[in-house]
Amino acid sequence: MRGRTFALGALLVALVTTGACGGSGDAERKYVDKLTGAGFESVSVLPEVKTSHRKNRERRSTVAYTFDWRVNTDADPATCTVTLRHPAHSTSSLRGDHWNIEEVNDEDIQGWGGESPDPDTVRRLLRKHDYDC
Repeated sequence: MRGRTFALGALLVALVTTGACGGSGDAERKYVDKLTGAGFESVSVLPEVKTSHRKNRERRSTVAYTFDWRVNTDADPATCTVTLRHPAHSTSSLRGDHWNIEEVNDEDIQGWGGESPDPDTVRRLLRKHDYDC
């Protein structure tokens, strides 16, 4: 009987501890909420994971969450894929309050300024930088 009680107690502690930690799922939901609140639709967020090797052990940690948004800025059928990135702490929680434009059509983007651009701002920046979307 004692063995069962101990095992049940250990299981409850594990469940409570796991439930209280939050984690990547919470951060993904927060980022989805931020994006949809800014006007993006059909949001699906993916973790960006970095793998490091230390003392013969592999360690994987989430460094950011990304959202690939397919966008059209004009009347022609051409579209661009814009990757919006929100940094994360090693604990998988969101780092800071803002996301940025990381890539357009798999090209790294830097210096576009602005934090947490909404869909209209992204479209304006694409036109400004001569992307045919």
